[in-house]
Amino acid sequence: MGCMLNYDKIVKYHVEAACAQPLHIGNAVGSKDEVLIHPIDRIPFIQASGIAGIFRQYYRNSYDDGKTETLFGKSLGEDAESSRIRFTDGIFTSRDCFQLELRPRVSIDPVTGTNRSSMIKGTGYRAGHKFNMEYISAGSEFNFDIYLYLNDKIKEAERELEDMIVAVKNHSLQFGGQKSNGCGYVDIKSLRKISFDMKKKSDRELWYREHTLKKEAYTTVELSTESRLEKAFVIILTGKTENALLVKGISSLEYHEKTPDAVPMMNGQGEYIIPGSSFKGAIRSQMEKIARYLHCDDVIEETFGSIGGENGIGNISFCDTVIGTKEDNDKVDPSYRIHIDKFTGGVMSGSLFDEKNSYGNLMLRISIADRNHPKRSCALLLLALRDLAAGALNLGSGFSVGKGFIDVDTIRITCPKSEREAVIQYHNNEVLDETCLVEELLASLQRG
Repeated sequence: MGCMLNYDKIVKYHVEAACAQPLHIGNAVGSKDEVLIHPIDRIPFIQASGIAGIFRQYYRNSYDDGKTETLFGKSLGEDAESSRIRFTDGIFTSRDCFQLELRPRVSIDPVTGTNRSSMIKGTGYRAGHKFNMEYISAGSEFNFDIYLYLNDKIKEAERELEDMIVAVKNHSLQFGGQKSNGCGYVDIKSLRKISFDMKKKSDRELWYREHTLKKEAYTTVELSTESRLEKAFVIILTGKTENALLVKGISSLEYHEKTPDAVPMMNGQGEYIIPGSSFKGAIRSQMEKIARYLHCDDVIEETFGSIGGENGIGNISFCDTVIGTKEDNDKVDPSYRIHIDKFTGGVMSGSLFDEKNSYGNLMLRISIADRNHPKRSCALLLLALRDLAAGALNLGSGFSVGKGFIDVDTIRITCPKSEREAVIQYHNNEVLDETCLVEELLASLQRG
């Protein structure tokens, strides 16, 4: 049991936030592919324990371990301490505040690069590992509260907590799972706080009815723009589709006689997208090929992580990418294709099908955390993006029919900590790199 808390001041923060990218909070009761649903309200929520874990890990990485246990408590041993910080669940306040998405996913065999399959027990057949993953859409709004129980020994806790919230605002922290697929980034819409001096009778009475206090009783907190833990590198690729691009979604969600046989993946706003998971899968496959050629296979585990490996979680994260505009892509008519009989070379009877493709400008964003040799990860990533720009790699389906190729304009590499930057301009065949950042990154692959 934890010791009794000694405090004379309570500070309450009210956080209003919105999902900047899709959010996946795993459901331990139902399928692991479903999001967590509140058993009473039947709407998604983020468990307080999950939010606390994210903040605790950031605090541990930013400050010394002793301070972590002072603020977040210690649960084991004779010197167990109660936490001085408490979180509430993240609540999507109404059904109008969120939207759910269902996206198809596949497990990829790392050896063949194709859909993983396994033998169905008791039969002679093999089945692929295709599944649907449920997400809370970007733009969905939620809120939660944070309470600090303070005394004179931990006066810095308010500033440190606000630093953690800045890290959320700057997308240095992610909520939920599927982080390497770009999920869990959150925008802070507003932050308000109120303090209660427990040595004053009036504040104690106010604390007694703190749940009934109106918005006007709180003070708005203006957050800074800098957080302790910045990304090691942020890479942004801009360009446009060369021809059609198709990352297949689930057409059966809205089925009628005019529904195409294959439709693009769309987000909650109906925009046509390249999901972070699809982008990651294509880039990882190319990075693995390059790593084998350069004899630096260990960079793959450093970058993407491994179950039970020394590096654990990886350091790279991909975000969803919107393709063109919804208005323009909605106007595009489906294209028709036919199946060819491999033996006769003729058209297979009854095998006409249609696909809805997407077109337009896009901006692909990748970030690399400051762990597991980020320079090596960034260097290998740049080589894979070079192949994407050269047309040796496509995104989505339809490689053999010319789909998914990107006309790359620029690749911008930014190092937030050192404020170094390099820009590769493909149309001008020029590299703008005064600090020789690209050369330094590529040289990092030669070590050992």
